[in-house]
Amino acid sequence: MTSQESGQNNGVQGETFKEQLDKAADNTREQENQKPNPIVEKITEYVPAAAKILPGSQSPPKEEDKPSGPPERPHHDDKIEDFVRDQHRSQGVDGILGNAPNDE
Repeated sequence: MTSQESGQNNGVQGETFKEQLDKAADNTREQENQKPNPIVEKITEYVPAAAKILPGSQSPPKEEDKPSGPPERPHHDDKIEDFVRDQHRSQGVDGILGNAPNDE
């Protein structure tokens, strides 16, 4: 043994067994707290409300790029709009289920 090794062994022997165990436990806890739990991450990914309850790494909320204005309407949209308005204005019962004569 060299003098450095014997000095290190004396320092370790100077601590009680309980103190050594406490240090080892503290080191293990610190290492476990640094590693994110993959199960918790998966749960919070699929169930966002669970993120409030379960501990884990809090990722900043993702900000989506919001469009600057309304989307452009297609060139044939006015025809579709007129068709839908005519369908809503019609007073006939042709489009209502259960009122056709063959539904008995």
